[in-house]
Amino acid sequence: MAEESNAGDEGGLCLCQTDSYLRQLTTTVVSCTRVEPSTKQPAAAGKGKSKDKGAKDKGGQAPEPSPAAPAAGTSYEVVLAETPMFPESGGQPCDQGQLLVLGADGDAPAAVVNVSAVMWREGVLVHVTDAPLEPGCRVEARIDWERRFDHMQQHTGQHVLSAVADLLWGADTASWELHPLDPGAHAGGDYGCVSVDLTLAQMSAEQLLELEARTNAELRALRAVQPLVLDPRDPGDAERMGALRTDPCFRGSLPPPDKIKGGRLRLVQVEGLDINACGGTHVRSTGEVQLLKLVGAERTRGHTRVRFMSGGRALAALAGCLSREAALTAKLTCPPARQEVMVDSLLSDDGRTSNRGSSAPTSAAPAAPAPSSSGGGGGGGGGGRAWAVLHRPAADLDFLGALATAALEAGPGLRALLLTADDTEPGAVPQSRKPGVEDSVEVTFLVAGDPDLAKTAGARVAEALGGRGGGRPGRYQGKAVGLFRLPGAQQAFRDAVADAGLL
Repeated sequence: MAEESNAGDEGGLCLCQTDSYLRQLTTTVVSCTRVEPSTKQPAAAGKGKSKDKGAKDKGGQAPEPSPAAPAAGTSYEVVLAETPMFPESGGQPCDQGQLLVLGADGDAPAAVVNVSAVMWREGVLVHVTDAPLEPGCRVEARIDWERRFDHMQQHTGQHVLSAVADLLWGADTASWELHPLDPGAHAGGDYGCVSVDLTLAQMSAEQLLELEARTNAELRALRAVQPLVLDPRDPGDAERMGALRTDPCFRGSLPPPDKIKGGRLRLVQVEGLDINACGGTHVRSTGEVQLLKLVGAERTRGHTRVRFMSGGRALAALAGCLSREAALTAKLTCPPARQEVMVDSLLSDDGRTSNRGSSAPTSAAPAAPAPSSSGGGGGGGGGGRAWAVLHRPAADLDFLGALATAALEAGPGLRALLLTADDTEPGAVPQSRKPGVEDSVEVTFLVAGDPDLAKTAGARVAEALGGRGGGRPGRYQGKAVGLFRLPGAQQAFRDAVADAGLL
């Protein structure tokens, strides 16, 4: 098998190691072996090995890791004459893709076979497929480019981050791991991240910020990234390898010539920043990484493990955060800056509610203290309240919104709710609210419930308070000045409830 196949070039390099942007090629099936289902658990994909000064594996060539167990069900190991696919090695997961069986006319493919894994086995690259292929048939090998480019962004980001950590603090990279975007591959908190173990006992928050800022500055510098292939048997290359040892950009160590697989050493050079023995795939310029965001750090075995996302992963994570933030803003009716406080309040009040026993409602509504003005509600079907009025001193619209949401969820029969608040300081003596005695207290109001009723009652409340209001269906809110107008506003709300037949 090994004698007939040509998985890479004559120097022992995979084709993707000379051109990471090679996406497809037409080739021939050399052999196909059926693999029976195995009960063994496959090793975690993308597990990196320990490195000294960021050095990679086996002189930059892809090593031969222990064969991964095939997926559930029957699979096949296919050897191709040539392949554009990258095998799992040195911390980077393998490529995936498809093999399109070419028909006699060379037009539409006769069949499509999926490639779930690529690995070294006995000196040749093996493709794990979900269907057999006939030896000798012509196929078009296509990689999953989105997956490949993601790995290129993350791996290049790791080189730059490791180089920056060395420049700033002399920190080596003890190990690293590129976690694939597969929730089932990693059950821990590393899902979707790249983890790098730096030889620093601890890092302060300021150092982490500096690491992120400096790394992104290097990415914006648009430094060229290219493979550097040297043959120690060539006098010129041998001289260049000797010069590398004194180059300030070189990190790691060079293996002896007899340990270099295929006779040639592959390094990756980030122009003016880093030269490192490496067998992985990378982008052509640091600008293609786009950005790098640190997402966590922890101490582990005397080192500091930092986690980050680069490029498309970071942008996708940001999009998810913004989407969840928008959803929370709608549910909590408060801006993002106050959501943590609001959630803490809801959880705290939920805990107090649970401790009251079975007679307490199960809602997570914020518990309001005894109101400083009248509060109450009218009857509804089944003994539930159809409407309610409540005033809360020293509160704001965010609180009223959360209270309204929780109250309406807890009381299915609740049709209308008037919540008001003022801007007095907590514990302050309330100003007089005698009719005709004016004051300058700002009043916030929210009418919630049935959309039509909320709109009608909200407009009457706003008029009685001498203020303005508006909102979306089921919510009518606004502000006014004058706490002395509150009784009239509450009466206007009751009148609207009565007109709706709820009194």
